[in-house]
Amino acid sequence: MNRSSTLRLALAAATILVTGATAHADWRNTIKEIGFGVIPVETQTQTTDSMDDFARYASKKLGVPVKTFTATEFIGINNALIAKQIHMAWTSPSAYSGSWLDCNKCVEPLVTATDKDGNLGYNSVLIVKTDSPYTSIEDLKGKSVARTEPNSNSGFLVPTIEFIKRGTPIETYFKSPVSGGHTQSVLGLLQGTYDAAFTWTTKGDGYGQLRTMMDRGMLKREQIRVIWESSIVPPPPIIVRSDLPEDLKADLTRLFVELHKEDMKLAETVAKGKTQGFVPVKHEVYQSTVDMRIQLRDNRRQR
Repeated sequence: MNRSSTLRLALAAATILVTGATAHADWRNTIKEIGFGVIPVETQTQTTDSMDDFARYASKKLGVPVKTFTATEFIGINNALIAKQIHMAWTSPSAYSGSWLDCNKCVEPLVTATDKDGNLGYNSVLIVKTDSPYTSIEDLKGKSVARTEPNSNSGFLVPTIEFIKRGTPIETYFKSPVSGGHTQSVLGLLQGTYDAAFTWTTKGDGYGQLRTMMDRGMLKREQIRVIWESSIVPPPPIIVRSDLPEDLKADLTRLFVELHKEDMKLAETVAKGKTQGFVPVKHEVYQSTVDMRIQLRDNRRQR
């Protein structure tokens, strides 16, 4: 069975989460506020500002206050979720998979965003400046090629594993600084700090890092070229703690799934670009990412 078929089957199984929530679910008797953790795709201030409208919308729909929290790295948001400081988090497939392994399945995916054509998944890409002389992986041998941070899927895990398979391990084939985040990687490339950088985007730059930076005036698409892209990988999930009440999970799922029908602009804000809406998602969609996390861990142990 190919990956797209697995995605479709897992999503079909997940749709049961959308049904069964009542207007006055019991979870409100014990949970008086919902914390939503997000990672800055632009700047931290801009991320907080852009999510304020969603927090107000979600508060009205859920009947309790919804507050957003940010961290500079995925692991910060995931750790807050595991520590029960927040209830849900927008995170990377890699960070989710790592936490799922480390905390013995204490977190689970809830929903994810489709792209502008209704498809699931995105690509890790390696970008260079348009006016640079680099046109291939081989041209970059020994050059400065930035990864983002270890819990990033597109900026670290996927390229690390795929370049091992290519026979060009990132740690030895290039100079491989860690930038700290996707925005830092792209800006560092534009400023000449790096010769190339890994980041992520969807078909036609519908949503993802490049779309967000273009929409914010931080990047002009003609400034960069893509010289490598990965195969399609599972899209970033919004995850929750597994021990949350089932009626709360159902209400949160409905909140996101119905968002684009009520306010498409707000749905695009949460999705970080063009989307046809959010859909329920199950762990099986991210099993390939879990497998990559295990492979990376095993490779490091063998050194």
